Amino acid sequence: MIKGDDTVGDFEKFVADVTTRLSAMSKGELFVVGDGLDRDSLWLTFLDSFPAGTNLRFRERSEYDCSTCRVFIKHFGNVVEIHNAQIRTLWSGVSASDPVFSVVAAAMDEFVGTLPLSGIFRSAEAQYGAKTTRALRDGQVEVWNHLYGRVEKQHRSTDAGAARGTFDAAVQVFQRGLAELSRPALDTVADLIDDNALYRGAEHSRAVTEFRSLQNRWTQATDGRAFVFANAMNPAARLRNTVIGTLVQDLSAGVDLEQAVRSFETKVAPQNYQRPTALITPAMVKAAMKTIDELGIEESLQRRFARLSDVSVNNVLWVDNDTQSRMKDGIEGLLMQAASARLPDPKPQEIPVVAFLKDILPGAESIDLWVANRHEPHFVSLTTGRHPAAPRLFTWDNDFAWSYGGNVTDSIKERVKRAGGNVTGKLRVSLSWFNHDDLDLHVFEPNGDHIWYRDKRNKLDVDMNASGPFSREPVENVTWTRNIADGEYRIEVNQYHKRDSSPVGFVIETESDGKIEHYSHERAVGHKETVEVGRMTIAGEVITAFRPGKDMQAGSAGKDLWGITTEQFVPVSTVMYSPSYFDDSEVGNRHYFFMLKGCVNDQPARGIYNEFLRRDLQPHRKVFEVLGDRTKCEPSPDQLSGLGFSSTVRSSVVAKVTMTGGRRRLLSIQF
Repeated sequence: MIKGDDTVGDFEKFVADVTTRLSAMSKGELFVVGDGLDRDSLWLTFLDSFPAGTNLRFRERSEYDCSTCRVFIKHFGNVVEIHNAQIRTLWSGVSASDPVFSVVAAAMDEFVGTLPLSGIFRSAEAQYGAKTTRALRDGQVEVWNHLYGRVEKQHRSTDAGAARGTFDAAVQVFQRGLAELSRPALDTVADLIDDNALYRGAEHSRAVTEFRSLQNRWTQATDGRAFVFANAMNPAARLRNTVIGTLVQDLSAGVDLEQAVRSFETKVAPQNYQRPTALITPAMVKAAMKTIDELGIEESLQRRFARLSDVSVNNVLWVDNDTQSRMKDGIEGLLMQAASARLPDPKPQEIPVVAFLKDILPGAESIDLWVANRHEPHFVSLTTGRHPAAPRLFTWDNDFAWSYGGNVTDSIKERVKRAGGNVTGKLRVSLSWFNHDDLDLHVFEPNGDHIWYRDKRNKLDVDMNASGPFSREPVENVTWTRNIADGEYRIEVNQYHKRDSSPVGFVIETESDGKIEHYSHERAVGHKETVEVGRMTIAGEVITAFRPGKDMQAGSAGKDLWGITTEQFVPVSTVMYSPSYFDDSEVGNRHYFFMLKGCVNDQPARGIYNEFLRRDLQPHRKVFEVLGDRTKCEPSPDQLSGLGFSSTVRSSVVAKVTMTGGRRRLLSIQF
């Protein structure tokens, strides 16, 4: 405080400067610094900043020690503004020409400027301090000047605490969004919106664009926290907590693009929505090409079906006489050993595959396989690179790979195992499909017990695509390990949630006493539709009969698959291991391939699977998932296709083998 006629410094000029500065700041947003600050420290800093001899004792206290000015300092002293992402205090540039108060203002500016931003300024009061006060002394009226300031309407609130809490929450959301939402994910979502690949995506275009701009400016700001405070109330700053923000979050966290978009569409789209375009964006293509260029593998990605002439004679276990001349290395080095022949038995003789390869194959002149409908999931094609000299992609030292029907790498049983299902029980019923739909398996036991996702009865152990993450190779599995009641079991499949427009059905696989059978539903299942798969008769814990539903196809009637007719014998051209076991390699599970004459996969087949990739390519799995889908091998007439069997999946196939000398054997090869 100071009397109106005091001449030590120009206090009135100082008051006017502070008032003008506060008024100018109040046109924008006001903030406070010093979370948990003892406001007395502001007042003590103010008093201690006066140069020596300029704040002398006046009556009981020093001249500027005034309760009215103290109120102003305690409430306005730590108020700041943010200009161009820089913090500026109330004291910045005040009374620059005054020898006393320029020192005071500089000291306050320095002290307040070191305190961290803590929140937004809101007050229930309209004013702090007073311009003047008057006192009567010795019959004279004394006029005292003070620091004072008004709280403008936009900074007042009847519930200042709630207003500050709302702002603090906005800051936290913005900070998390800036840190967690990656730029590549934002770019991908922006591309999807531009390509009209998101349901009502255009509604979110402005928010995504604005947030990307904010994030870019944040990374360039010298004071990131000041930038966050200055922009926290921008509607785009809360992107993380919006529905489009959940999509960006998923992509930033590494969730597969299609899975993330499906999750988004589940939240915003009607159940019958069908996405119009593929989820491949220009930015993804550009990123993929950059990775390909850096790794020098562009030629390696060009795949095709393998021909017999590609395969070395050293990597086949047996070759038909008519086929030998087409082998890559001719017949040299391939020793055909004779073996004693036996008369064929009335029914196939069971033989483990290892014994078949060791004892039967060397003396075989021709082999025919009984290709049953149940073998449909075993149809397999061998693939290779278009450029033999290109760098290898896989964990084995050759350029060959394989693809089972439906563009998978293994059987339904193996998929159930990978999903954590039990495949070792006495009786098993598994459901498999190939899109993001949520199909549900229902089994009604003879006593009326209903096994389904709401009552699993310790038998349903895999229930996929009920919620994210979604898979394009989902399975459900019911297994009985003991106490299997005799009687009739009814099996149904229900479409609980149709998410995909792809026209694919499903396959049911049953296993009992080591025998695997398949029943397929060719058309897609409509939303909430229930399909009766069939009725299964159990006696002595073994399936004795299966009566398929009217829309199901079972294994009794032959059908055309890949150029051959099932439920009959088909000649074998070549027998080999999977490429992971070529040239003395032993990588992963061993597969046994029986390539069939006339077997031609008429659908494009994947030549690249992530599970095949060598270790240094694993960090680029997302890129290769896209590439594998976009670089499929086009059908060719001279391809190597046939039946494949995994060493990890129990199965069998009947073979009619003509031995050297013309004798025949009927064998059931056990895998």
